[in-house]
Amino acid sequence: MIAIPAVAATVLTYGEPGPNRGARAEATKWFAKEVEKRTGGDLKINIMWGGALFKANASRQSIAAGVVDLGTIIPDYFLKEMVSFSLTNLPFENLDPWVGLKANFDHMQSPEVSSSLAKQNLVFVTSYMLSNVIMLCKGDAVRTLDDIKDKKVRGVGTFGKIFGDLGANLVGMNIYKAYQGLDNGLLDCSQGYMNASLALKHHEVADSLTKLNWGIYTGLGIFINQDSLARLSASQRKVLNEVGVDFIDYLGQNVLKSDDAAEQRFTQGIDGRKLEIISLSAADSKKLYSASQYHIGKWENEARKSGFDGKAMVEKYRTSLIKYSQERDLEGYPWTR
Repeated sequence: MIAIPAVAATVLTYGEPGPNRGARAEATKWFAKEVEKRTGGDLKINIMWGGALFKANASRQSIAAGVVDLGTIIPDYFLKEMVSFSLTNLPFENLDPWVGLKANFDHMQSPEVSSSLAKQNLVFVTSYMLSNVIMLCKGDAVRTLDDIKDKKVRGVGTFGKIFGDLGANLVGMNIYKAYQGLDNGLLDCSQGYMNASLALKHHEVADSLTKLNWGIYTGLGIFINQDSLARLSASQRKVLNEVGVDFIDYLGQNVLKSDDAAEQRFTQGIDGRKLEIISLSAADSKKLYSASQYHIGKWENEARKSGFDGKAMVEKYRTSLIKYSQERDLEGYPWTR
């Protein structure tokens, strides 16, 4: 009898700058498990957590160069190279994670964005998100927009720039170092996201959490090295695409649930420590959206310099947000249908 050698599974290495906990981590693990399950173990994903192979500000070039096969990219660290992607991190009037994810996915699948990524040896797989933008503070809380003035604030992207416009002293620091920043006084406040703040344990070094009711941070995602993708079989690529599509509904539901759970835990207290939860007034949130318009216009100009029709992209994205908001209102979320 001739022994038939077993064919080894293809293993892709995944680089993730965040920790192995929280809604995003659970979703990443779900993604990897689904790919392995749907390929019958033929394709596996080995996740390297906590920036083990590269930090958040080196993700784009690391994935493109093949340091890993795929991983998470936050485009606000690469505003020039990933200007087309950073559109969905602008403060548009949407507070629904699922709506934002669906609109972002459509935007990233457009021919002009795909072409731009291909030139960087990257292919978009699926959308991630960090949910609604909040402000965590140690000491004096942010109860109104006036309270932001003169505070040492960690802010990212357009949200951070608008904090600066309002008089904050911006401190350059990534979210994974915000714990130390709040703890040692380098920061008074940090831009955060509800469930991510719980995962990163920011509640241990903060006294208050302000819900800004202002936009949602959907512009980050899973990207794969173009050469790594080309080496996969047609059936493996098909599964990767299908899981990428299904990931949107899984993550949307997961973020909605985990945001609610995180807020409840912050309110009730963790290890005897409670956060004061403040909700910015509708008038102040409206002022934030008004301040956003200048930066959306500025993004359109930057996109045009990079060869994109920025104005058309913004209009198309707004149309997608309306489309999926209407679908939710008429049919409910996919997992409730």
